[in-house]
This record gives sequence, C-alpha cells and structure tokens, in this order.
Amino acid sequence: MSNSLRKLMVNAVKKAIIFAPFWREAGHVGNNRIDRFVRWLEEEDYRVIIIRAGSADAIHNESWGQEITVCDRLGLYRDTEPGAPTANPRKPNKWRRALAYWLFNPDPTVVWARSAARDPTVVEATKGAHFILSSSPPESAHVGAWILSRKTLVPHIVDMRDGWLDEPLKPLLRSSALRRWLEGRLERRILQDAKGIQVTSAIWKHLLRERYPQLDSKVQVLTNGYPENTQALRAIEGDRVDNDKIVLIHAGRFTGSRLTQHPALLLEPLLKSLTNAPKTGVIRLIGALTQEELAEIAPYEPRFQAIGWEIETPGAIPRFELLAQLPGASGLLLLSASYAALPSKLFEYIPTGLPLFVVTGKGSATWGVCKQLPQATIVDIATTANDGSANESNSFYEKLGCSVPDDYSEYQLSLEFKAFIKL
Repeated sequence: MSNSLRKLMVNAVKKAIIFAPFWREAGHVGNNRIDRFVRWLEEEDYRVIIIRAGSADAIHNESWGQEITVCDRLGLYRDTEPGAPTANPRKPNKWRRALAYWLFNPDPTVVWARSAARDPTVVEATKGAHFILSSSPPESAHVGAWILSRKTLVPHIVDMRDGWLDEPLKPLLRSSALRRWLEGRLERRILQDAKGIQVTSAIWKHLLRERYPQLDSKVQVLTNGYPENTQALRAIEGDRVDNDKIVLIHAGRFTGSRLTQHPALLLEPLLKSLTNAPKTGVIRLIGALTQEELAEIAPYEPRFQAIGWEIETPGAIPRFELLAQLPGASGLLLLSASYAALPSKLFEYIPTGLPLFVVTGKGSATWGVCKQLPQATIVDIATTANDGSANESNSFYEKLGCSVPDDYSEYQLSLEFKAFIKL
C-alpha cells in the first residue's frame, strides 16, 4: 500500500480527543462520565484518543483507540494497579495547598495541562480530529484543551461536571474577588472560543446563561445517567435484606465531594423522621469518611440508639460492590446541599426503585428531579419540613415498585450527546 493511500485511509477515520487528566485515577467519579463518552463515540465509529496524566509518558492501544499518558512532573497524578483499592489520601497541608492555589491559575494541575497541550505526541495525535472534549473538574483540563485547540485548530467542546465560577468547589473563589476576576477572565475566553458547552443540570445552564447570554445557543444540558445494567440494580422484594431489619444506605462521601455537604444536614431530619417509625434498623454510611466527618456523626449515634437505630460506618468499598449492595437495602439516603449540582449517586439510586430520603434545597436541581419521582420523600434543607407532595408517613422506606424514568437512561443520553457533537 502506498504512503499516500495509507494517509488517505487514516484521514478518513473519524477521530475524537478527550482531555481528561484524571482518567483511570482510582475512585475518581469523573471516570464514569468519560467511560460513557468513549462507548457512545465508539458506537458512532470514532477512534477515541484520551490524554491523561500519570507517573510516566506512555502510549497504550485500546479497542476503542489510544490512551496517551503525559507524565505529571509535580506528582499530583500517580498511576495505580488496575482494581487496586482507593487509598485514603494523606491529609493535605492547608497552608501549602492555599499557596499552590494562589500561585497557579486555575489550579496546580495547570502545570501538567499546559505541558500536555504542547507535547509533540499529543499535538500529532490531535491533527485531523473532529473535536477535543475536556471534562472538569479540575478546570485546568479546559485550559490545556483550549491551548491544544488553538494550536491545532481542532474545535473544543467543554464538559462541565460542576460549575466554575457558579457554586465554586474551591474556597478561594468564594473568598477572593481578585481570584474570581482572574479565573473569570480565563473562563470567559475559553467558553467564548468553545464550539459547544455541556453542563449537568438545567440550573447550571441558567446560571451560565445569566453571566454569558451570548453563549446560550451552544450550551447543552447532559446530566449524568444510570449505570449500564440498570436491571441488575432493580430491587426485588424477595431478594432484599430481612424485612424485619430495615437497612438505610447512604453511598459516598460528604464534605469530600462538596464542602457544604455536612453529615448533620442529613442526620438531623432523618432522626426526626424515624423517631416514631414502626420499625427499627441500621443506617449504613458507606464511603471514605474523614476524621472530621466521623466526629460530626459521633454525637448522633446515641441519639439514634435511643430510638432503636444503629449507625454503621464501614468505610469505602469498590463501586461494583456498592452497586451490588444497593438493591438489598430498604431505602437510600441522599444529601444535596447544592443549588445547581445533581449528585451522580442519584442516578445510581433511581433504577433500584427503592424509597429515597432526600434532603436538599427547595427549588434546587435535585429538588426538581426528585419531585418527579414517586419513590422520593423530599425534605427542605432550610426548614427540615417535608415537601407537601411527599409522603409524610415516618415509614418513608415502605415505598417500592416505582417505575424508572427513561430520561437518564444510557440510550436517551447517548442520543443527546451524539446529536450535540455533530453541531
């Protein structure tokens, strides 16, 4: 085969670049979203190339394309063995962390992002691609993809799993007007240059549109979705934990995912709800809880024991094991102290059909979704009063057998994503 024919065939293959430094980082929730993108792009005959950070430069061929690892010389990203348990990270030095965030805009991983965007292997692999998609947090992923887009003239799609200036995860953006101005200028340039912008709730879109009305036409809402095999998550009455022992599960971290997510915000209204419940049981808080979170939970243990309930904190378990445990529970607990965010665990909860006890702000994105779910009992985080449409019985965990809406299914979300990338 001649070189010209070979080059013609290579150029005829559709190619997509995904800029995601956290890809394959153990326990990182962003992996689930990137995994969906890879599957959906593969279905559309794209060859996918993921740019990630790791311990050393490497290239791995995959069935769907290629994985290019660019060494993170600051050591913020380190490779782990496949299937290795997520280690509890060392508690960071708050002063060193604060200094690092002041020095680097928008965050310390921007050092890797800028390096990766100029890496010759990455630049060569990007040539001829249909688009570059970057996913955040961290926001530095968008900086690197933006630089790479300007260098190669390949269009850039921004995937925002959380807000940037809206409900920022970083304390510095909430406390410093100077920092908001610096990152705001960077955010504005990146979003203005982007071909498309994805956000994960209608409220994120509303907040973004208020700041940048000119961007409205290129912003799409693409929520997170159900796991692939939703049938395996469906709770069957006969397979549940012994019905005489009620088991309520909360999955995941609290303040580790968002600083406003304090365990007390969930436990206080739950205690009030269960005080006169006809049955007793176990409240199982599964996740890598910090010492501060455990200290906040401790005073509630005797209060729940006084009404016949035990609190268990078994620690973190692999995601596949957690998903296997959910259908056997009697009910699932959800705290969302954010106005705009939709917790990814909500989409793991819904397909079970199990009763949900949801504490969130009235009018929040989570409130809006849960209002449509017959299985949900909603408590206003501000008043701890049950929503009038929710079941006011203390036995909220007796709800079962609810239908699962298609809105967040793999199929429905894939259609929306595939239509968006063709714009």
